Amino acid sequence: MNCQFPAIVHCTDTHDFIHITEAEELNEHHWHAGDRLIDSAGRVHVLSQNEQLGLYWKGLPDLICLSELNAGLRQFAAGLGICCIPKLTIRSAKEAVALVVWLEMQ
Repeated sequence: MNCQFPAIVHCTDTHDFIHITEAEELNEHHWHAGDRLIDSAGRVHVLSQNEQLGLYWKGLPDLICLSELNAGLRQFAAGLGICCIPKLTIRSAKEAVALVVWLEMQ
């Protein structure tokens, strides 16, 4: 997997975001097929599954859509009880990683 850390993972089952500092941290969580890893460069890797490889991160050809990422981050922040949700706007994947770090500390 070609991933630039730090990164965030968008969990499909809970719609939460988790900050990942380095690749080794990926083994510390229980992921589900469909979870999306978004690296600092904006590349997306979806957790896929097949009979031969089991679960594996598959890189997608396109960069993350920032409007989609902003919507997901706002939903995540709202679930944490953060106010002023409309003001939360990121302009890059690096800003998204920094925002998730900040939200995790709240």
